[in-house]
Amino acid sequence: MTFRLDRDERDRQRDRERVRQSYAVRRFVDPVLPSSSWRFVAELPDGELVGELRAHERSVHLLSGEGPFCRDRREMVLDGVLVAGPYRLLGIGRRLVEALWAEMERSEIRSVHAIVGFEGRFLVACGFRVEAVQANALRWDGPLSAGRTRRW
Repeated sequence: MTFRLDRDERDRQRDRERVRQSYAVRRFVDPVLPSSSWRFVAELPDGELVGELRAHERSVHLLSGEGPFCRDRREMVLDGVLVAGPYRLLGIGRRLVEALWAEMERSEIRSVHAIVGFEGRFLVACGFRVEAVQANALRWDGPLSAGRTRRW
């Protein structure tokens, strides 16, 4: 490795290497959230958070209109994978996704879906495949006053 003359750059590289070697990934269980909400964190030994993944279970029977909840029809929806800016491209996001897959396997859940706003290169690199060509962004704004709103 070439020695860098820029002290700030050397310090950034040392900090990234320290994080790469010392972070740990674990599932964080929040007693306030329902058990169907999953959260994984990547943190340093001192508790500093460097990454996070959030997902939730989706009941397929509600989508299809079928009968009561069935364990073999459970699936996950990936809400987001976040990694602190200075620590991107260190494998933290991939380890968070792998932790999700391991927990899904233990829970006998076989499918996870994700909606991405951009190209989704990170998730494709993790093994996800693109199902739809284009997603639609929808928005609803409530009326500003209690008065009657126009429909057109």
